[in-house]
Amino acid sequence: MTLIELSDDELALCTPLELDGYLTYLTKQAVESGDWRQWISVISPQQYDFAPHHEDFWRWVWSVVPDQRPRPFVAIWPRGGAKSTSTELACVLLAARGARKYGLYVCESQDQADDHVSNVASLLETSIAARAFPELSARAVGKYGNVKGWRRNRLMTSSGFVLDALGLDVAVRGVKVENQRPDLLVLDDIDNEQDTQVATEKKIKTITQALLPAGSNDVGVLMCQNLVHQDSIFARLADGRANFLANRIISGPIPAVNDLVIANDDGRFVITAGTPTWSGQNLSRCQEMISDMGVSAFMSECQHDTEPAPGGMFDHLVFKHVAAAEVPEMVRTCCWVDPAVTDNDQSDAMGVQVAGIDSQGTIYMLWSWEKRATPLHALQTAIRKAVEYGCDVVGIETDQGGETWGSVFREAASSLELEPRDVPRLKYAKAGSIGPKTHRASMMLTDYEKNRIVHVIGPHTTLERALRRFPRTKPFDLVDATFWAWRDLRPGKGRRLIIR
Repeated sequence: MTLIELSDDELALCTPLELDGYLTYLTKQAVESGDWRQWISVISPQQYDFAPHHEDFWRWVWSVVPDQRPRPFVAIWPRGGAKSTSTELACVLLAARGARKYGLYVCESQDQADDHVSNVASLLETSIAARAFPELSARAVGKYGNVKGWRRNRLMTSSGFVLDALGLDVAVRGVKVENQRPDLLVLDDIDNEQDTQVATEKKIKTITQALLPAGSNDVGVLMCQNLVHQDSIFARLADGRANFLANRIISGPIPAVNDLVIANDDGRFVITAGTPTWSGQNLSRCQEMISDMGVSAFMSECQHDTEPAPGGMFDHLVFKHVAAAEVPEMVRTCCWVDPAVTDNDQSDAMGVQVAGIDSQGTIYMLWSWEKRATPLHALQTAIRKAVEYGCDVVGIETDQGGETWGSVFREAASSLELEPRDVPRLKYAKAGSIGPKTHRASMMLTDYEKNRIVHVIGPHTTLERALRRFPRTKPFDLVDATFWAWRDLRPGKGRRLIIR
């Protein structure tokens, strides 16, 4: 079925009432036939163009049915990328299909949540919605005709659908209407760029101990926001640190523009290249946003650029680069791991560095990795890359966990089903025997300043971000792993390393 079955000439002859009736017919038919594109194009025509991540979102919304608990959907999209608009429309669609009866729309503050619920009310009050779904658009009334719920913070419709606004600042346990627990939980804009770790932990506690347990057995969880800082709730959901909503679907992080290039034209920042991820937020619109909000805010709000400001020990360097195809033959390669003992929200990251040295004594940083992960996953990654790059050892800094890392190493090697002869040797190092992190890094810095260390293009960005922020901002683990790889390779620097 096409979106509009009448011809342009036929549509032109329609009176406003006839056109409204026809669009109402299309809307109702879209719900009955399962055509979400048609439904949105009538209810909200400005949303007719979709990017792939929007399509994934709407397929998820359309898949939600009563008495079945869907996987949580986490949309990490740019500011201006139709996050909240899509989420508000989704509330209407789920109500129109009878897929959900009681929703909570949760934001950081009550005022924000109230605004979103008011927007949903406005969608329900359109003439098309009223004609297509009269009971959904009508306000619920009591026995004596009093309106039961159509306030700034609550919608209660004649169809039985209820949507409450709730701020994390006022969230309470056991939220329910009469005997109905929420079967839809929307969390929109819950992070704040000024949140401290304590504030973030408090929000997570509210979500996990007050809101999620209050949901029904088939509760559908929908979350949307851009990344606002590296330790935000959405950042933790994206990189795997969050230990709740374990089976979540992650959409993003989606930037406004891929491969963005911005030039400084005499104090005016101008987009010179890039590919928009959505036609509704094209380069012209992005340029307007940069002019209005400033380039720093645009990079944060629309590009998810949460990297801490540079200014560390290595920030003055112009790193030397080489393409992977141009790396000369290595005399020796090694892989080093700077581990964290746990992988919870308070853990440091795991750092893995593969490096090699050529016949001229130049050290090449071949592959870099830094993430919060389980100890087993970090060792599996290190061993896998060590085999790939022909490393003779995998080294571990053992200040945390001691030599118990040996058992983790053996478990990781066994899980990869490698032949014993292919497993690199295990090597330990004690950081305390050399000095603090800054002292160790300063030893390596001299080689960088003499251009005796080269970064291989590709994984170099992860390493260079870590170096530029060191020692101002955590995590430091990749810098430590890089130091140990450098020390292992540089002649005369590895005498205290213990091989097992």
